[in-house]
Amino acid sequence: MKLFSNNKNTLLVGAALLSFFAIGILYFVSVVYDVNNRIRKESQKNLVRRVYLNKNYSDSDPFITKNPSLEDMLTGPIISELDPILGNSDAPVSIVEFADYTCYFCYQEEQLLKKIIKDYKDRVNLVWKDYPEGEINSISWQAAIAARCAGEQGKFWEYHSKLFENYKNLSNDLFKKIANQLNLNIKEFESCQKSEKIISLIKDNIDEANALDIEGIPFIYINDQEVMGYMGEEDLKKIIDLELNR
Repeated sequence: MKLFSNNKNTLLVGAALLSFFAIGILYFVSVVYDVNNRIRKESQKNLVRRVYLNKNYSDSDPFITKNPSLEDMLTGPIISELDPILGNSDAPVSIVEFADYTCYFCYQEEQLLKKIIKDYKDRVNLVWKDYPEGEINSISWQAAIAARCAGEQGKFWEYHSKLFENYKNLSNDLFKKIANQLNLNIKEFESCQKSEKIISLIKDNIDEANALDIEGIPFIYINDQEVMGYMGEEDLKKIIDLELNR
């Protein structure tokens, strides 16, 4: 009887210890999950500065631009550090430009937009969104990839400007020539040109444009205000001033 009692006590103690360790492990896992979740949310909060959503859309995580219901979610562009920004990143007014490096009218539009950014200084910035045409092997797509890869080395806008200056003569040889002119690390640049990360960023821009029913380029938003067709400097400044005075 005493042996049976000792075994019973041993089993009870063992069970208690196992329960204690199981509770401890569950607590540790829950703490780690909570911390990771908070880090993720803080990271997204820092990354996504502005998203124009339908008022009836309640999803708290609108960042994924490949969401099947994106068209229902958005009433304006997604403004984040995933896309190149010229000027003060915290400016109250963002001009979001969907365009393509093979497009002459996009080149013309950008010259005007850069002048406006210069005139308004820290109050307005320019956000670039790639909207290339054709398949991924097209020169339009390859130009978008090349500029993003220059951006990986901190030279997006310099490279971007040179692409537009040569919009009639874009080629793979030119992409490498510009990279050399800007003293980019060529090995890193060429490796980046095959990067799924860069391709994904451009695809996200296209998905966003499609969700916003953008059909022609250049196409711009001033915050969430659509600008249809070509608009001169004076008219653009009127819209910007209205946004600044909101």
